[in-house]
Amino acid sequence: MQPIYGYFDKPELFEPTYDPGMDAPCLICHYKLSIFPVRTISLMLENDSRSYFYRVHIVCHDSLTEQQQSDLDGLIIDARAKIRDIN
Repeated sequence: MQPIYGYFDKPELFEPTYDPGMDAPCLICHYKLSIFPVRTISLMLENDSRSYFYRVHIVCHDSLTEQQQSDLDGLIIDARAKIRDIN
């Protein structure tokens, strides 16, 4: 199973090392990203050389409170931490 977030291995890269594409689901409504305009959220994690991003529909993201948006970021951060602990 491929991750639903993308990443860049190095900050100087212009193309992501992995991009889930527009057929990936929105993390909020779970419909394909390609059906509505999207917002890309970038994350930098401590002690990690990669930078991460995920996409959601703008309308879905705007419907969340700031706390819910932060919680969504936390899902990606927690997923990366668990994968790092396994590897």
